[in-house]
Amino acid sequence: MITALLIFFALVLEYIYDPISQMKDTKVINVTFERYKTFIKVYLDNKYYVYLLFPISIMIFYSLLTYILNNYLHGFFAFILDLIILVYCLKPSEFNRKVEEFKFSLDNQENNETSERFNYVLSNYNNKNLIENIFYNSTRNIFTVLFCFLLLGSSGSLAFIILDSYIHNKEMKIDQKTKKELKNIISIIEYIPIRLCTFAFAVVANYELCSKVWKSPKKEKSLYDSNISLINAVGIASYQELGNDTKDDNEEKLTFIQSIIYRAFLSWLSLIGFLIISGIFV
Repeated sequence: MITALLIFFALVLEYIYDPISQMKDTKVINVTFERYKTFIKVYLDNKYYVYLLFPISIMIFYSLLTYILNNYLHGFFAFILDLIILVYCLKPSEFNRKVEEFKFSLDNQENNETSERFNYVLSNYNNKNLIENIFYNSTRNIFTVLFCFLLLGSSGSLAFIILDSYIHNKEMKIDQKTKKELKNIISIIEYIPIRLCTFAFAVVANYELCSKVWKSPKKEKSLYDSNISLINAVGIASYQELGNDTKDDNEEKLTFIQSIIYRAFLSWLSLIGFLIISGIFV
């Protein structure tokens, strides 16, 4: 039941308390990483290992901290720490607010698809149409975070957010070679949740059309690109059924997309609830 309570309180807190969204920027990660890098570069020269070791170190430190809280203080303090981290990592309400801001910008004919106020939550991957990337961005901010939490706890969610910030946070000055290597790690982490998401999108929208896209994925150069291409293609197929008369109305498209993502999220929560009741998660 602890898993259920953490997810429930995290969602409620983010939804009812707006200032939380302002606390979710990546400044904390940036500052912590810069201090870590200053320390570790004395002992380690390889950039890839420097970046990879950071989330691993955070997970180890977090595990030790929760062990101390559980065994030497009280489990309640460990619960609060888990809740704080999960609230920081999980962004369904913030993601929805950014989509609403984007819709408002379209309504006012602002040309800011690549605007900083949409990054990092709405990352414009490969400078493609931001609307096409809404589905992938939903996995980054919601579904993969939940998946990592269920497997590894709050520390797993935090580790994923750190890895994700390497790629999508423009303040992280990472060379392309190192970024490409880090994408290989992220692609492995995202592989299962992205495919679970495609199935959820298909179930809540148009299974027949989505399954056709799923069975014949577009070939990409890397697994990372393949993951993104798959989730976006299935997502587009799912909203084409609902919004087939709105090809030129981007605002209405986004409204349909939001409804699909919302229903997919509810399907995930229902499945998680069933797994908790079944005793698979505690």
